[in-house]
Amino acid sequence: MKKVPSLIAAAIIATSPSFASAQNVAASASRGVSGAPAMVPTIGLPSVAPSASMLAPTALTVSPSLAAPSAALTPSMLPAALVPAASPVALKPVSAPAAAAERMKDATAALAAMPDMSKASSADSRNAGASLELALTGERRAASVADAPFASGVDAALAETVKAKAQVVAGIKAEIAKVIVGQEEMIESIITAMIASEHVLLEGVPGVAKTQTVKAFSDAVKGDFQRVQGTPDKLPSDLLGAEILQEDPATGQKAIKLEKGPVFTNILLVDEINRMMPKTQAALLEAMAEGNATIGRNTLPLPKPFMVLATQNPIEQEGVYRLPEAQQDRFMFKVLVPRPTQAQLKTIMERFAKKEGAPRASQITSLDEMVEIRKVAEQIHVDEAIMDYITSIVEATHNPGKFGVEAKDAIEGGASPRAGIFLLKAAKINALIEGRAYVSPKDVREVAARVLRHRLSLTYQAHNLTTDQVVEAILAKVPVPKPSGKVEAALQPSDKK
Repeated sequence: MKKVPSLIAAAIIATSPSFASAQNVAASASRGVSGAPAMVPTIGLPSVAPSASMLAPTALTVSPSLAAPSAALTPSMLPAALVPAASPVALKPVSAPAAAAERMKDATAALAAMPDMSKASSADSRNAGASLELALTGERRAASVADAPFASGVDAALAETVKAKAQVVAGIKAEIAKVIVGQEEMIESIITAMIASEHVLLEGVPGVAKTQTVKAFSDAVKGDFQRVQGTPDKLPSDLLGAEILQEDPATGQKAIKLEKGPVFTNILLVDEINRMMPKTQAALLEAMAEGNATIGRNTLPLPKPFMVLATQNPIEQEGVYRLPEAQQDRFMFKVLVPRPTQAQLKTIMERFAKKEGAPRASQITSLDEMVEIRKVAEQIHVDEAIMDYITSIVEATHNPGKFGVEAKDAIEGGASPRAGIFLLKAAKINALIEGRAYVSPKDVREVAARVLRHRLSLTYQAHNLTTDQVVEAILAKVPVPKPSGKVEAALQPSDKK
């Protein structure tokens, strides 16, 4: 039985980059076998590409006693980490052998469902790690029970309203799914940003449905949509508009006329923003931050709501102007858009090769409804412990050693205060999407990578380390909060559209 920790450690590494789940599982597994060293991955270790043998359920056959999961199992045959701990909310007693057999069955299923980590999105990787952790330790199930106290003080009427708005969001996601195959993280990020009246940076290779997803979303909410193709010769006036001297053919009188640019819309898609010159990129800063556009001496308000969805190609080499960190900070999320899996690619080919043409999303709701959803999201209850949790995560990007994260030499610049604001906004909306009127630590963890990955700058000493890995290491070390017991007054709905 001494080989079991190595097996579990292999499964843990296979779930990378989900360091949060991996470290919990490794720690639990090592505690369950006396004398076994703790096998917790550190941030300095290079990533390990999982092989088929590591992910296959047959990996459980390292020990003769575990070779046949269908055999009768007893507590003595399993490490303590695999025996379910006593639950404070147990509904009925379960015999130890039956519980152990169920846990083994869950672990086998979790390993069999493990995706290819070289192709999976960060959300899929995190979910796979959480599923494996739940199967091995039961800690995720215990954590979900522990979330309940964070709902203390939630108004019953608000809870019902949140559930109704969650159904609207689910309808939007389902309608977009009729056009887009997969890409759940990108779709949810765009919906969240629209509710928050913020902006999204999409990064992915050509042809992964970035533009198509934005179009499908604009169709589903019936929003005014404009698209600008980023090229090196684009000028600020090509985005904002310009003052043009025109002559009236009838009278011969000349007058200056204000021509508005494509920025005067609800949803602005800037394709390949990193191919535009820096001064053209900077022309969007006022629009993104203040919702205004200045043309000559005139400052004009933009339509409400307004959001910028910018795409960039990570493999472009020539004619590229890297987006400065200060401008990246204006985006609520940075979403890494993965290539579709082989099965998804087959579905895409079948869907877009039909005689009736490419599918198109139908209107599900309106922009006014999205504004109403935002007002509800602003009233989502946030325990004071959650506020402290968010501030600790942001602080850990500046002082990682304070929280036991060995990344001091890897981080050159930490997250800005805007990161904390966006973490709170995104966590509230994530709770609403899941039909809850309160924020739990799970909501913060699910949005953390998207909010923080473009706000961290790494040193040359980081080598091949990614910002996602740093974020996951921080989430693994910053203590998950317990409810403070203080009930904060709900935020008043915003009049901002």
